[in-house]
Amino acid sequence: PRRTAAGANQTSASSQELSRLAISFNNLVGKFKV
Repeated sequence: PRRTAAGANQTSASSQELSRLAISFNNLVGKFKV
Protein backbone atom coordinates (compact mmCIF):
# COMPACT_ATOMS: atom_id res chain seq x y z
CA PRO A 1 0.00 0.00 0.00
CA ARG A 2 2.77 2.43 0.90
CA ARG A 3 4.49 1.86 -2.42
CA THR A 4 1.21 2.33 -4.29
CA ALA A 5 0.53 5.61 -2.50
CA ALA A 6 3.99 6.88 -3.42
CA GLY A 7 3.43 5.92 -7.05
CA ALA A 8 0.05 7.63 -7.12
CA ASN A 9 1.58 10.77 -5.61
CA GLN A 10 4.32 10.79 -8.24
CA THR A 11 1.79 10.29 -11.04
CA SER A 12 -0.48 13.12 -9.89
CA ALA A 13 2.54 15.38 -9.45
CA SER A 14 3.84 14.69 -12.95
CA SER A 15 0.40 15.14 -14.53
CA GLN A 16 0.05 18.42 -12.65
CA GLU A 17 3.41 19.53 -14.06
CA LEU A 18 2.31 18.41 -17.52
CA SER A 19 -0.88 20.47 -17.42
CA ARG A 20 1.11 23.44 -16.15
CA LEU A 21 3.51 23.05 -19.07
CA ALA A 22 0.60 22.80 -21.50
CA ILE A 23 -0.90 26.01 -20.09
CA SER A 24 2.33 27.97 -20.41
CA PHE A 25 2.79 26.57 -23.92
CA ASN A 26 -0.71 27.73 -24.85
CA ASN A 27 0.10 31.17 -23.45
CA LEU A 28 3.25 31.29 -25.59
CA VAL A 29 1.32 30.33 -28.71
CA GLY A 30 -1.32 32.95 -27.91
CA LYS A 31 1.36 35.63 -27.61
CA PHE A 32 2.78 34.73 -31.00
CA LYS A 33 -0.65 34.74 -32.62
CA VAL A 34 -1.49 38.23 -31.41
